[in-house]
Amino acid sequence: MFGKIARLTSLFKIYGFHAFHLIINPVLGRPIWIPLVGRRFWLNFDSATYYHLIHSTDKVKNLVAAIPSNIRGAIIDGGANHGLFSVLASQKFTKEKIFALEPYDKVLPILKKNVAGSQVKIVEKALAANDGEVVFYTDPSSDQVGSILLDNLKSFVSKNATIKENRVPAISLKSLVDMEGLDKVGVLKLDIQGAEYAILEYSDEVLAITDCLILEVILLEPSSLDLLEKAKRFFPYYKPLNPIAYGADIIFSKKPL
Repeated sequence: MFGKIARLTSLFKIYGFHAFHLIINPVLGRPIWIPLVGRRFWLNFDSATYYHLIHSTDKVKNLVAAIPSNIRGAIIDGGANHGLFSVLASQKFTKEKIFALEPYDKVLPILKKNVAGSQVKIVEKALAANDGEVVFYTDPSSDQVGSILLDNLKSFVSKNATIKENRVPAISLKSLVDMEGLDKVGVLKLDIQGAEYAILEYSDEVLAITDCLILEVILLEPSSLDLLEKAKRFFPYYKPLNPIAYGADIIFSKKPL
Protein backbone atom coordinates (compact mmCIF):
# COMPACT_ATOMS: atom_id res chain seq x y z
CA MET A 1 0.00 0.00 0.00
CA PHE A 2 2.72 2.49 0.99
CA GLY A 3 4.66 1.61 -2.17
CA LYS A 4 1.64 2.40 -4.36
CA ILE A 5 1.01 5.70 -2.58
CA ALA A 6 4.68 6.69 -2.98
CA ARG A 7 4.52 5.80 -6.69
CA LEU A 8 1.39 7.88 -7.25
CA THR A 9 2.90 10.80 -5.35
CA SER A 10 6.00 10.63 -7.53
CA LEU A 11 3.88 10.59 -10.69
CA PHE A 12 2.08 13.79 -9.63
CA LYS A 13 5.38 15.47 -8.70
CA ILE A 14 6.85 14.69 -12.11
CA TYR A 15 3.87 15.02 -14.44
CA GLY A 16 1.49 17.34 -12.59
CA PHE A 17 -2.12 17.17 -13.79
CA HIS A 18 -1.07 14.78 -16.59
CA ALA A 19 -0.76 12.12 -13.87
CA PHE A 20 -4.57 11.92 -13.74
CA HIS A 21 -4.80 10.41 -17.23
CA LEU A 22 -1.75 8.22 -16.56
CA ILE A 23 -3.78 6.60 -13.77
CA ILE A 24 -7.29 6.70 -15.25
CA ASN A 25 -6.60 5.74 -18.89
CA PRO A 26 -5.25 2.24 -18.11
CA VAL A 27 -8.39 1.55 -16.03
CA LEU A 28 -10.51 2.62 -19.02
CA GLY A 29 -8.42 0.58 -21.44
CA ARG A 30 -7.09 3.68 -23.18
CA PRO A 31 -3.49 4.32 -24.31
CA ILE A 32 -1.31 6.61 -22.23
CA TRP A 33 1.09 9.38 -23.13
CA ILE A 34 3.40 11.88 -21.46
CA PRO A 35 4.25 15.43 -22.59
CA LEU A 36 7.64 15.48 -24.28
CA VAL A 37 9.34 18.40 -26.11
CA GLY A 38 6.04 19.95 -27.14
CA ARG A 39 4.35 16.73 -28.24
CA ARG A 40 2.78 13.56 -26.92
CA PHE A 41 4.95 10.52 -26.37
CA TRP A 42 2.92 7.31 -26.33
CA LEU A 43 3.53 4.14 -24.31
CA ASN A 44 1.99 0.73 -23.87
CA PHE A 45 0.83 0.28 -20.30
CA ASP A 46 2.07 -2.74 -18.36
CA SER A 47 3.30 -3.76 -14.92
CA ALA A 48 6.55 -1.78 -15.22
CA THR A 49 5.23 1.42 -16.80
CA TYR A 50 4.92 3.53 -13.65
CA TYR A 51 8.39 2.49 -12.50
CA HIS A 52 9.96 3.56 -15.77
CA LEU A 53 7.96 6.79 -15.93
CA ILE A 54 9.38 7.70 -12.52
CA HIS A 55 12.92 6.33 -12.82
CA SER A 56 13.88 5.96 -16.48
CA THR A 57 12.59 8.93 -18.47
CA ASP A 58 15.05 11.41 -16.98
CA LYS A 59 17.88 8.93 -17.48
CA VAL A 60 17.25 8.83 -21.23
CA LYS A 61 17.07 12.61 -21.29
CA ASN A 62 20.49 12.66 -19.59
CA LEU A 63 21.92 10.38 -22.29
CA VAL A 64 20.85 12.69 -25.11
CA ALA A 65 21.89 15.82 -23.22
CA ALA A 66 25.40 14.36 -22.75
CA ILE A 67 26.00 13.96 -26.49
CA PRO A 68 28.18 16.84 -27.73
CA SER A 69 26.12 19.20 -29.88
CA ASN A 70 28.78 19.27 -32.61
CA ILE A 71 28.46 15.55 -33.33
CA ARG A 72 27.83 14.79 -36.99
CA GLY A 73 26.88 11.51 -38.62
CA ALA A 74 24.16 8.91 -38.29
CA ILE A 75 22.66 8.08 -34.90
CA ILE A 76 21.96 4.40 -34.27
CA ASP A 77 19.52 3.56 -31.48
CA GLY A 78 19.99 -0.12 -30.67
CA GLY A 79 17.10 -1.32 -28.55
CA ALA A 80 14.74 1.56 -29.38
CA ASN A 81 11.69 0.22 -27.52
CA HIS A 82 9.03 2.97 -27.59
CA GLY A 83 11.55 5.39 -29.13
CA LEU A 84 12.29 7.86 -26.33
CA PHE A 85 16.00 8.13 -27.16
CA SER A 86 15.31 8.44 -30.90
CA VAL A 87 12.65 11.13 -30.43
CA LEU A 88 14.85 13.23 -28.15
CA ALA A 89 17.84 12.78 -30.46
CA SER A 90 15.73 13.89 -33.44
CA GLN A 91 14.91 17.11 -31.59
CA LYS A 92 18.56 17.83 -30.79
CA PHE A 93 20.09 16.69 -34.10
CA THR A 94 17.55 17.74 -36.69
CA LYS A 95 19.78 17.14 -39.73
CA GLU A 96 21.24 13.74 -38.86
CA LYS A 97 19.83 10.39 -39.93
CA ILE A 98 18.54 8.32 -37.03
CA PHE A 99 18.00 4.56 -37.13
CA ALA A 100 15.80 2.98 -34.47
CA LEU A 101 16.28 -0.79 -34.25
CA GLU A 102 13.46 -2.69 -32.60
CA PRO A 103 12.30 -6.25 -33.36
CA TYR A 104 9.47 -6.62 -30.81
CA ASP A 105 6.06 -6.58 -32.52
CA LYS A 106 4.36 -5.58 -29.28
CA VAL A 107 6.05 -2.16 -29.17
CA LEU A 108 6.51 -1.47 -32.90
CA PRO A 109 3.07 0.19 -33.37
CA ILE A 110 3.85 2.62 -30.52
CA LEU A 111 7.36 3.26 -31.82
CA LYS A 112 5.98 4.06 -35.28
CA LYS A 113 3.46 6.47 -33.76
CA ASN A 114 6.12 8.24 -31.71
CA VAL A 115 8.60 8.83 -34.55
CA ALA A 116 6.03 9.70 -37.24
CA GLY A 117 6.97 12.90 -39.06
CA SER A 118 10.58 12.84 -37.89
CA GLN A 119 13.80 11.80 -39.64
CA VAL A 120 13.86 8.55 -37.65
CA LYS A 121 13.90 5.38 -39.74
CA ILE A 122 12.71 2.23 -38.02
CA VAL A 123 14.61 -0.99 -38.68
CA GLU A 124 12.39 -3.88 -37.56
CA LYS A 125 15.29 -6.15 -36.67
CA ALA A 126 17.34 -7.15 -33.66
CA LEU A 127 21.00 -6.26 -33.55
CA ALA A 128 23.08 -9.43 -33.50
CA ALA A 129 26.57 -10.66 -34.33
CA ASN A 130 25.34 -12.00 -37.67
CA ASP A 131 22.51 -11.44 -40.12
CA GLY A 132 19.63 -13.87 -40.29
CA GLU A 133 17.19 -14.80 -37.55
CA VAL A 134 17.52 -15.01 -33.78
CA VAL A 135 15.35 -15.87 -30.82
CA PHE A 136 14.36 -12.69 -28.99
CA TYR A 137 13.33 -13.42 -25.40
CA THR A 138 10.71 -11.22 -23.75
CA ASP A 139 8.65 -10.99 -20.59
CA PRO A 140 5.00 -10.53 -21.70
CA SER A 141 4.24 -8.59 -18.52
CA SER A 142 6.70 -5.80 -19.39
CA ASP A 143 7.69 -4.12 -22.66
CA GLN A 144 10.86 -2.80 -21.07
CA VAL A 145 12.97 -5.96 -21.14
CA GLY A 146 14.01 -8.10 -24.07
CA SER A 147 17.24 -9.78 -25.07
CA ILE A 148 18.73 -12.17 -27.59
CA LEU A 149 20.48 -13.84 -24.63
CA LEU A 150 18.18 -15.86 -22.37
CA ASP A 151 20.41 -15.82 -19.28
CA ASN A 152 20.68 -12.04 -19.48
CA LEU A 153 16.93 -11.60 -19.58
CA LYS A 154 16.48 -13.80 -16.53
CA SER A 155 18.46 -11.33 -14.44
CA PHE A 156 15.91 -8.60 -15.24
CA VAL A 157 12.69 -10.48 -14.48
CA SER A 158 11.14 -12.21 -11.50
CA LYS A 159 11.65 -15.93 -10.90
CA ASN A 160 8.03 -16.64 -11.80
CA ALA A 161 8.05 -14.64 -15.03
CA THR A 162 6.83 -16.40 -18.17
CA ILE A 163 9.52 -15.81 -20.76
CA LYS A 164 8.37 -15.85 -24.36
CA GLU A 165 10.50 -16.89 -27.33
CA ASN A 166 10.04 -14.73 -30.44
CA ARG A 167 11.82 -15.54 -33.70
CA VAL A 168 12.82 -12.22 -35.26
CA PRO A 169 15.02 -11.02 -38.15
CA ALA A 170 18.51 -9.93 -37.14
CA ILE A 171 21.17 -7.65 -38.57
CA SER A 172 24.78 -6.94 -37.63
CA LEU A 173 26.07 -3.42 -37.17
CA LYS A 174 28.34 -3.83 -40.18
CA SER A 175 25.43 -4.90 -42.39
CA LEU A 176 23.31 -1.99 -41.18
CA VAL A 177 26.08 0.50 -41.98
CA ASP A 178 26.64 -1.07 -45.41
CA MET A 179 22.92 -1.28 -46.20
CA GLU A 180 22.38 2.40 -45.39
CA GLY A 181 25.62 3.52 -47.04
CA LEU A 182 26.94 5.18 -43.88
CA ASP A 183 30.51 6.44 -43.81
CA LYS A 184 30.16 8.15 -40.43
CA VAL A 185 28.32 7.26 -37.21
CA GLY A 186 27.95 10.13 -34.81
CA VAL A 187 26.36 8.14 -31.99
CA LEU A 188 25.89 4.44 -31.37
CA LYS A 189 23.59 3.77 -28.41
CA LEU A 190 23.12 0.21 -27.18
CA ASP A 191 20.67 -0.73 -24.45
CA ILE A 192 19.97 -4.39 -25.18
CA GLN A 193 19.88 -6.09 -21.80
CA GLY A 194 23.43 -7.38 -21.59
CA ALA A 195 23.94 -8.36 -25.23
CA GLU A 196 26.12 -5.33 -25.95
CA TYR A 197 29.42 -7.20 -26.07
CA ALA A 198 27.96 -9.88 -28.31
CA ILE A 199 27.18 -7.10 -30.80
CA LEU A 200 30.45 -5.17 -30.50
CA GLU A 201 32.85 -8.12 -30.41
CA TYR A 202 33.00 -8.29 -34.21
CA SER A 203 32.12 -4.65 -35.03
CA ASP A 204 35.58 -3.02 -35.20
CA GLU A 205 34.91 -1.49 -38.61
CA VAL A 206 31.82 0.29 -37.29
CA LEU A 207 33.49 1.43 -34.08
CA ALA A 208 36.34 2.90 -36.17
CA ILE A 209 33.90 5.34 -37.86
CA THR A 210 31.89 6.09 -34.69
CA ASP A 211 32.45 9.23 -32.61
CA CYS A 212 30.36 8.44 -29.51
CA LEU A 213 29.25 5.18 -27.94
CA ILE A 214 26.56 4.99 -25.24
CA LEU A 215 26.29 1.75 -23.28
CA GLU A 216 24.39 0.37 -20.34
CA VAL A 217 27.11 -1.48 -18.42
CA ILE A 218 26.06 -3.95 -15.73
CA LEU A 219 29.02 -5.26 -13.76
CA LEU A 220 27.23 -8.50 -12.88
CA GLU A 221 27.25 -9.50 -16.55
CA PRO A 222 30.11 -11.95 -17.34
CA SER A 223 31.09 -9.89 -20.39
CA SER A 224 31.11 -6.50 -18.66
CA LEU A 225 34.91 -6.21 -18.34
CA ASP A 226 35.40 -7.32 -21.95
CA LEU A 227 32.83 -4.72 -22.97
CA LEU A 228 34.67 -1.94 -21.14
CA GLU A 229 38.02 -3.00 -22.60
CA LYS A 230 36.51 -3.03 -26.08
CA ALA A 231 35.07 0.45 -25.66
CA LYS A 232 38.35 1.86 -24.29
CA ARG A 233 40.26 0.58 -27.34
CA PHE A 234 38.31 2.94 -29.59
CA PHE A 235 37.13 5.70 -27.25
CA PRO A 236 39.74 7.16 -24.87
CA TYR A 237 37.30 9.53 -23.14
CA TYR A 238 34.32 8.41 -21.10
CA LYS A 239 31.86 9.64 -18.52
CA PRO A 240 29.38 7.75 -16.32
CA LEU A 241 25.93 9.29 -16.67
CA ASN A 242 23.23 7.38 -14.81
CA PRO A 243 23.81 5.01 -11.90
CA ILE A 244 21.86 1.77 -12.22
CA ALA A 245 21.84 -1.39 -10.13
CA TYR A 246 25.40 -2.75 -10.19
CA GLY A 247 26.51 -0.49 -13.03
CA ALA A 248 25.91 2.70 -14.98
CA ASP A 249 25.04 4.21 -18.31
CA ILE A 250 28.34 5.41 -19.79
CA ILE A 251 29.13 7.65 -22.74
CA PHE A 252 32.42 6.99 -24.54
CA SER A 253 33.97 9.45 -27.00
CA LYS A 254 36.95 9.90 -29.28
CA LYS A 255 37.12 13.55 -28.24
CA PRO A 256 37.14 15.13 -24.76
CA LEU A 257 33.66 15.31 -23.22
